[in-house]
Amino acid sequence: MDASPDEPAQPSRLRLLLHHFSRIEDKRNPKSVAHRLNEILLLCVCATIAECDSFDAISDWGKAHLGFLRRFLPFDWGVPSGRWVNIMMNRIDPGLFAACFTDWVRACWPEPLDAIAIDGKTVRRSHDRAKGRAALHLVSAFATNSRLVLGQEAVDDKTNETTAIPLLLEKLAAGRSLEGAVVTIDAIACNPHIAQSIRDAGADYLPAVKGNQPRAMARKTWRSCASSPSTSSKPRRLSATRRTFPSNPADGQPSRQDPRASSSEEKSPAGTSTGSPKSS
Repeated sequence: MDASPDEPAQPSRLRLLLHHFSRIEDKRNPKSVAHRLNEILLLCVCATIAECDSFDAISDWGKAHLGFLRRFLPFDWGVPSGRWVNIMMNRIDPGLFAACFTDWVRACWPEPLDAIAIDGKTVRRSHDRAKGRAALHLVSAFATNSRLVLGQEAVDDKTNETTAIPLLLEKLAAGRSLEGAVVTIDAIACNPHIAQSIRDAGADYLPAVKGNQPRAMARKTWRSCASSPSTSSKPRRLSATRRTFPSNPADGQPSRQDPRASSSEEKSPAGTSTGSPKSS
């Protein structure tokens, strides 16, 4: 959308993307370059957003949408083949690429994040039995309200998530992406070191605790009690108001000295426990 004559023009999100990716240096001789690096980066990001999951699919998407791409860059030699896109992307430092992309996301969506979910998933069909390569397992940080992936770390398998999560948290903390947010995480990462790293980044945490973690279950410092249930506007659904407050780990009773002991109310389906409010 064009700005009015009385207002300064604001760069589009894709032009901001090109600005952030300009930090990635193209070490090729400019005189012999047909497909510029910024053209390849723009092509890959746009095609990936359009759900292309292979380099050949990225190239095909670019050829079908060449007019759209030329609104931002010339693409004098058209769109490169999938093989050439693969070669060029493998030459880029993945850490620098991730940093540029994260800065672009933060510039486009500067609002504070309310909730960030950290979880690990195995990428479907990423294994290669012929070469003995296992499937790719990624630990991701997902902003649930904005529906954005803030960062990812690759691990060998699910058992190594505990080593990848601190690295992911460190990157997010460096970009100040965690400040003021509530980080949810599953039971595999329920340990004091990860909890403290979340707090050091200015965020609160809501971990899951399983029955095979008896010490953590015994030391849990939040408990909830239900008050009067009420019927919601939707039929056949009963909601209840629950109050959560910090407990004294020594005796399991509410701490009267802590000013945060005042209750906060949350709505949840009847029969389920609610998460805790932000702690500091």
